[in-house]
Amino acid sequence: MKKVQVLMSTYNGGTNIVKQVNTILDQKGVNVYLTIRDDGSEHSTLLILKKLDEKYQNVEIHYGKNIGYRKSFLSLLNMVKKDIDYCAFSDQDDIWKENKLVEAVKILDENDNKNKLYISSLDIYNEKGLFLDKHDISRVPNNIYSLFSRNRFAGCTFVFSKELALLSNEYANLEMLYYEAPDHDFFLAAIGYCFGFVYLDHNSYIEHIRYENSVTSGGNGIFKRLKVEYKIVFFMRNTRLNFAKTILVHEKDRRKLKPEVSDYFKIVVNYKKSLYSKLKLIRLINCGSVLCNIESIIKVMIGNF
Repeated sequence: MKKVQVLMSTYNGGTNIVKQVNTILDQKGVNVYLTIRDDGSEHSTLLILKKLDEKYQNVEIHYGKNIGYRKSFLSLLNMVKKDIDYCAFSDQDDIWKENKLVEAVKILDENDNKNKLYISSLDIYNEKGLFLDKHDISRVPNNIYSLFSRNRFAGCTFVFSKELALLSNEYANLEMLYYEAPDHDFFLAAIGYCFGFVYLDHNSYIEHIRYENSVTSGGNGIFKRLKVEYKIVFFMRNTRLNFAKTILVHEKDRRKLKPEVSDYFKIVVNYKKSLYSKLKLIRLINCGSVLCNIESIIKVMIGNF
């Protein structure tokens, strides 16, 4: 059986962490190794993590300072084991179906590209266990243009090769991430599109729990949605531009970009300087959502892309 290292970042998750850990360790058809990095939780959560560490041999806990979930997840790429086949990101409070990992592994095993990434849909539940919605990615175009228009993928669905994890870690260590940086799921998916293979599965193998204080908005009402969308348009500045610029600068030192990605990144880095590049960038915006496409066009027009 293939060995999968699950990378989880925790922060004041309490007993919800135990439920999620149990569903990870109960995965069928794969050997699981769980690596947890705690992002500076309070004492009660630390006690729970300590008990998990003592109970399971295939669970490893790292206690860190609070650096935020973006950097916490990316720092987990530094902890990837040499003897594993695949990695997976995990939130601290979801419920995984027992075949979540093996279904992804079956698909990834069929592709010869070393840098490969599997992404799936997910089912959204509230904290009382009631179904809210399915986050269905079946209509999301599978290309770099869609991802840059708007990231509609959830990192907790990601399963990816060890090689993609190590390659992503190389770029993460370049310190390309600014204060208003892209999330870890955008980052890893972008590296996948740059240098590898990305598979989108419309099926769901996760019960994703949405809390009132969740960072993302899905299932939390129109007011929370509007607040998040406003922040994305007007406060998340230059995340795509900075990413594209960094990849292009270091391309010769590392890996050869796919030609279509290289051409697209050149458009992105020049869109503020050239009206032609700006119009071409707008024409390439398409993430499968009319609202998100409009927001991306606004970001281009005001120089926040």
